[in-house]
Amino acid sequence: MLTDRDDVKIFILYLMNSIGYPLEHGVLHDISVQDGFISTFDFIEAFDELLANGNISKESVDEDTDIISITDNGKHIADTLNGKLLSSVREKALKSALRLLSFKKRGTKITSEVSQLPHGKYEFKCSIKDNSGDLMELRVTLDNPKQLDRTMYNFDSRPEFIYKGILALLAGEADYLLN
Repeated sequence: MLTDRDDVKIFILYLMNSIGYPLEHGVLHDISVQDGFISTFDFIEAFDELLANGNISKESVDEDTDIISITDNGKHIADTLNGKLLSSVREKALKSALRLLSFKKRGTKITSEVSQLPHGKYEFKCSIKDNSGDLMELRVTLDNPKQLDRTMYNFDSRPEFIYKGILALLAGEADYLLN
């Protein structure tokens, strides 16, 4: 995890510069924190400093949506200092960011439903589909309402992270979970 404030700012600028187009504030947050290299708190503080220093700019589209762009000064910093970040951090973060952006652009449709089973159990079914068809269908049995609520909340609030996690497990990229 990056904890040095300058590294966090370089990390955000690197992602924005590599992506190459303006992002909604929420999307920028999500791609920045999704791999755990920086925390939400560090993102908020670094974002405010980047904005105040003129490294990024913010344009309000409506009451709920701000579009964030990297400035020429921010691009210069990203190009000059991105080598300060480990190449493995840069590569993984950019790969994850591009996957999340692709997920959002494909017109992905997220569905979930619940069925009550005998003996106080629940079945949670969820799916992710895009224009090309099914990306994922999953069905799990849960033991109690608390477990069901948590599962529903996590899937409905961040389905791209669930999808990414399942792919990582299936590809053997998350072996640490199996130990």
